[in-house]
Amino acid sequence: MVKLSVSSLVAGAALAAALPSYLTSLTGLSPRSPNSGQITARATGGKVTNKNLARFDNSNIEDGVGNGTDWYHLYLGNGSVAAGWPSKDKWVSFESMFENYKLQMYVACQYLNWRLPNNDIDEVQAIWDGIQTASDATGVDHRLILAIIMQESHGCVRVNTTDLGVRNPGVMQNHNGKASCNDNKKLTTPCPAATIHEMIREGTAGTTSGDGLAHCINLSGNGDVSDYYRAARIYNSGSLSKTGNLQSNIATHCYASDIANRLTGWVYAPSACTCDDDPKSCGVSNN
Repeated sequence: MVKLSVSSLVAGAALAAALPSYLTSLTGLSPRSPNSGQITARATGGKVTNKNLARFDNSNIEDGVGNGTDWYHLYLGNGSVAAGWPSKDKWVSFESMFENYKLQMYVACQYLNWRLPNNDIDEVQAIWDGIQTASDATGVDHRLILAIIMQESHGCVRVNTTDLGVRNPGVMQNHNGKASCNDNKKLTTPCPAATIHEMIREGTAGTTSGDGLAHCINLSGNGDVSDYYRAARIYNSGSLSKTGNLQSNIATHCYASDIANRLTGWVYAPSACTCDDDPKSCGVSNN
């Protein structure tokens, strides 16, 4: 277990006023779509089955290339290295990635809804611990879990439970899970560590209603790095476009590109993805 310092929380509070100009993505969460039903029997406790993709050495927090680069590159196409998507050796380390996003975690709730209490140091610690526990149990790379958390909730443990046809609670806005510290505006403060851990477990290992990240990786089926980006798109929209292009299909067209950028160092740089505002600019097809 890595203990977070009180100085981190103090720094977060001191810099909070300066964040709105940077955190443009905090104005709203990524829309989610109902799961496509590709798995007939839903099972919790999902694990990555492909040995080329499963990872059970997540205790190594200095993996990757350090901080990476805080910029945004628009990735289009099928998620393959041949299509220009980053290979796994371009990903930042989990330690650096978490450190870079920690400030957002401390102030994210305030910018999602000014009435929400921000995370405290113990809640941010519980996110770290929950990621490590879930990654060890499922074989999902801890960096991918963190990227999904930042995409879905920016790490706010009291993020609202959304329901656009499917109930999506918790920091990973998972498929109808049980764990939440903000369900029907019923806030839990502080959010218990066990609840935060369960939010992350449900998003990673799945619920009785829908797929977790591990299932999504298994569904991707290529056996290479593209499966992580494809899995992110499945997690967001429930399925992949028939075209194979990750900007296409329903829900958030920028989703997979955002995840690839988060994995390689994107934190505050303005997004260069136009796919949601102008789908034609990215050749988006909704099938």
